[in-house]
Amino acid sequence: MMMTTSRRSSSIVLFLASIAVSSFFATAVSAFAPIKSSSRSLHQRSFHHHNKSPSSSTTSLSSSRDKAEQYLSTTYPQFYYLLQQNPTALNLMRNSKSGFTLFAPSNDSIAAYPCNLLSAACNNEDMQPVIAKMASYHIVNAPMSVELLGRYGVASTPGGELTTTVVQHDDDGGGVIMFENGVSVIESYEFQDELVQNVQDGNGNLVESSSVGGGKTCIVHEVDGFVCPEGLW
Repeated sequence: MMMTTSRRSSSIVLFLASIAVSSFFATAVSAFAPIKSSSRSLHQRSFHHHNKSPSSSTTSLSSSRDKAEQYLSTTYPQFYYLLQQNPTALNLMRNSKSGFTLFAPSNDSIAAYPCNLLSAACNNEDMQPVIAKMASYHIVNAPMSVELLGRYGVASTPGGELTTTVVQHDDDGGGVIMFENGVSVIESYEFQDELVQNVQDGNGNLVESSSVGGGKTCIVHEVDGFVCPEGLW
């Protein structure tokens, strides 16, 4: 009877030991098995990484402001020098978000003033405030074409408002813009920003480039004299 009980006890011990060993190996194997949820999550992240939406960006190839100032410095150097006598108005013009308009007297028209008015005034310290005021009348902090000058009949400058009218020509039926002091617009030049829109796919590869609008516009109107009120000097 004692023998039978001992054998049964040994069998129970061996059975429990085998269960423990089996549990140990099962735990060890599961520790090295891939976690399905993590694998699926990595797969989803990888999938989304390769399927990003296309993006676009705009690049400026050339600045209308730079082109307009370059044109002024070479074509109307005396007037450009006049502008530089009023740094405040010049910086206001440069920082305009939409562009600007300039009324630029030609070199010949400036030279026609008695005693070379501009040179004499610039060399006289007492005349510096007058020169700065003259410059401010030749700047509009927005692009104004000839059509807009004729339509609105006024140009708002840092120096004050200038009245404009359309004077008809009998020869061709056209018109010319004339200011209240009798100065007229001779020719107009327009400069625009050159913008390019670049489209990229989800991986950052360039797909397409095309010219787009929406940049600044800078206009230079050549005039046959100073547009500011003559009472300034």
